[in-house]
Amino acid sequence: MFAWLSQFKRRLAPRVVRGKQAEHLAAEALRRAGYQILERNARYPVGEIDLIAQEGPTRCFIEVRSTGSQQWGGPLATITDRKRQRLIAAAVWYLHYAPEVPLQSRFDVVAVDWGAAGAPHVEIVRNAFTADRPK
Repeated sequence: MFAWLSQFKRRLAPRVVRGKQAEHLAAEALRRAGYQILERNARYPVGEIDLIAQEGPTRCFIEVRSTGSQQWGGPLATITDRKRQRLIAAAVWYLHYAPEVPLQSRFDVVAVDWGAAGAPHVEIVRNAFTADRPK
């Protein structure tokens, strides 16, 4: 009956699985780097934040990006201005309703590049962008 739907799910499934794997790798890399993971996939009416973590006194709003090649500029190049604005809006929402507002906060990105062989390379980019202007 809805053959197109099952085909759509089959095509989407590997991408979703790869995304979940990237988030897991990112969380592990962040832990090894000294971050404390506070929340995963925090959803708000204005957007979603992949990971919220604490590094020392700083609350970090973290976007995880993964790609299989550098053809289009790699994972970091996939963060559009619209995506950045949604992350900022979600962080503002979080801070507005947080029981304790941190003194410092920033936006980090964890880039996962699966490469040609499928072996992931994980890079943590601290302060990848700010709320007022892209870096």
